[in-house]
Amino acid sequence: MPVIKKINGENHKGLFADQAYDNGSVVLFLSGNYIAEPTRTSIQAGDKHLESVEGGHVNHHCDPNTKVIVPNFTMPFLAATRNIELGEEITFDYETTEEELVSPFKCECHGRLIVGYNVFQRI
Repeated sequence: MPVIKKINGENHKGLFADQAYDNGSVVLFLSGNYIAEPTRTSIQAGDKHLESVEGGHVNHHCDPNTKVIVPNFTMPFLAATRNIELGEEITFDYETTEEELVSPFKCECHGRLIVGYNVFQRI
């Protein structure tokens, strides 16, 4: 299972690969509690929001190395979208899953405001 680490000794954390993963492989099953309303750390799975300890530490990237898969009747998971090396940070694009983020932010990738896929861009 990928491991949670502090990023550059700062207060925020990320999830990092504990092994190499091939493109298309399962990186992490997202287990946890489903809640009705989104939080800063939840991942939207259909019309519910999943609070997962490990999933809550997966950071956003506009060119991520995983994507969230929500199969019918089984546990959601992160699948590698390319080969991932040992120690590499695990990321996904928040705007592919989150209808509306509780805490919009400017991404470090492109400086664009990340708000969710169903929200008009704010200025």
